[in-house]
Amino acid sequence: MQGHWVRYGVVIGLLLLGTVVYAGLGDAAAGAARWPNVDAWFAVDHWTSGAERVEYANGATFITRSFRGPNAATAELTIVTKPNAKLFGSGAELPFLGNGYEVGPAPASLVPPAPGREGLIARRGAERWLVVYAYGERRGLLGNGAMGWTMAIVDGLLGRPNDYYKLYLMTRTLDVDELSARESAKLAETLFPRIADWYAV
Repeated sequence: MQGHWVRYGVVIGLLLLGTVVYAGLGDAAAGAARWPNVDAWFAVDHWTSGAERVEYANGATFITRSFRGPNAATAELTIVTKPNAKLFGSGAELPFLGNGYEVGPAPASLVPPAPGREGLIARRGAERWLVVYAYGERRGLLGNGAMGWTMAIVDGLLGRPNDYYKLYLMTRTLDVDELSARESAKLAETLFPRIADWYAV
């Protein structure tokens, strides 16, 4: 009989902890979304950057820029930002899976492992996309795993504002080994740390 009360106490304690964590991640202290909007931040040798396009959906801000580079490479950078850690909730593959794509990890030869940055290949019929992505906040590209969520919970509980963002660099490709895909992966190596530095200020 006493064992039941212990289990009930544990369940109630976990529910209360979840409520505190959820409240800590709430929108109450959230400010306006911020992002680097000066063209110079996106200037990369051998690449031409287009003007930014800004859209708002589901409480987040989507900033998109197209790039044209060497070997006829084209890429599209999207920054999704929101001053709320709930932005980390969905995985990078979710928008593709929801639109009928098959998704798998990008080969390491194409997107070399790097802290806070990953790659995937999305396929649907004849379409094939290389997607390099990262999750970040003011401390850098922490990802949306245990470290990113722990820091977000701490910020929420202390009432500290933060900027949370996802970065996607997408390139349409016929073959994952083609030259334009490799150029796009190198572009992400330049842009992602630069954007993280902007948010760190």
